[in-house]
Amino acid sequence: MAQTVLGIDVGSYSVKIAQVQRGFGEFKLVNFFEVPLVAEEVLTYHQAASAALAKFLTDNPIPFDSCVLSLPGTMVSYRPLELPFNNPKKIDQTLEFELESLIPFDIDLVLFDYSILSTAENFSKVLVTYLQEDKFKEFLEQIQHSGIEPRYMGTDTLDLSYLSLSGALPPEGKYGILDLGHTKTNLVVMEGAKIKFVRCFSWGGDKITKSIAEAASLDYESAESFKHNKGQIVEKSSDPILQGIENDFDQLGLAIRQTLFSFYESGEDPIEALYLCGGTSKLNGIESFFSHLLNINVSALDVLEDSFTDLHDRERPRPIIPTALGAAFHGVYPNKGSKINFRRGEYAYKKDMEELGGSFKNIGIMAASVVLIGLVYFMISYMTLSSQVETMNKNVSKLVKSSVTELPKKGLTSTKQAISLLQGKISGIDEKHKKIQG
Repeated sequence: MAQTVLGIDVGSYSVKIAQVQRGFGEFKLVNFFEVPLVAEEVLTYHQAASAALAKFLTDNPIPFDSCVLSLPGTMVSYRPLELPFNNPKKIDQTLEFELESLIPFDIDLVLFDYSILSTAENFSKVLVTYLQEDKFKEFLEQIQHSGIEPRYMGTDTLDLSYLSLSGALPPEGKYGILDLGHTKTNLVVMEGAKIKFVRCFSWGGDKITKSIAEAASLDYESAESFKHNKGQIVEKSSDPILQGIENDFDQLGLAIRQTLFSFYESGEDPIEALYLCGGTSKLNGIESFFSHLLNINVSALDVLEDSFTDLHDRERPRPIIPTALGAAFHGVYPNKGSKINFRRGEYAYKKDMEELGGSFKNIGIMAASVVLIGLVYFMISYMTLSSQVETMNKNVSKLVKSSVTELPKKGLTSTKQAISLLQGKISGIDEKHKKIQG
């Protein structure tokens, strides 16, 4: 029976949901939803996201078996660590002490999880993802108020790596995925299906909108409309609006170049291609900008392949679905990919425990039923055999009475007594027979 998994990307502009059906050895993208955040002036970001999810459930009462929610990359921090051993148990035991000296927070107030990037003899490289516990708790509680109960909670940056399982990305070689969002930009460097490096930049399309509004003296909504309809990246333009857009992208480009340079300095080979996604990736001229900046092949990321997609309208969701789809694949393949999940310990997914408890309860009921059936069967068999023994004793007594005239005063009480009596009589007759023969 097919299971329905929801992948939820809680962005700063909208909440995006990918609905995936999982069957035996296959999956199918059956629907995609986008719900804009509203009333951000009076609600906190967490409250606005919760309200958007509540609206989604009201408007789309679809049954689902589990869901995965991606935390925004700006909420968490990433730190790669190199350890002089590769034993997973030893990594579990020592990682907290290693991390304690490297982060600016009390380790007892931090939630963290890790993913092993690579191992060798007496060596391992792990990527630790952490955030403050109170922020996670507040976020989770707000999401639960909407009626959504995520089974897994990773990060949108890392969930992009699950797209490698869709077959839409190269199976070998190094490449990057650049997700250009509304207020943040995620960069993931992959080698085939393995994560090599991640980073989240506090830069997004919102910055461009504000630059347009300032340069053209427009309100925010008009500047946003201008960006979508006429926005483009043009090198050394005389138009002040286009100059502002180019300057904004130059800032991001510089940060990306410095990040990749640091990555290469660690001994890694350069990436061979860059795939763009996110709402801001729709801007005209963006592919040629990054191609010229990084001197590599740059193209839009297309994860809506015919082989697993049932969507009729693919153009609208194509650039914005990757993170939500990656989160859904996290639920479809929970034992693959980065495996980062903050729903652990005190914050573990309760329904798993309830289902496990229910399973133990059902097993207990079945075991008790088997024991009861066995006991009933034993009692019926015992009573049947007892009745047969009693009948046999009566029949033996009748036979003995017809053959032996001298019986005990109390009569015969059992077959064993009757046999013993007959054996005694037979022995007496044998002795008399011997005397006669003599």
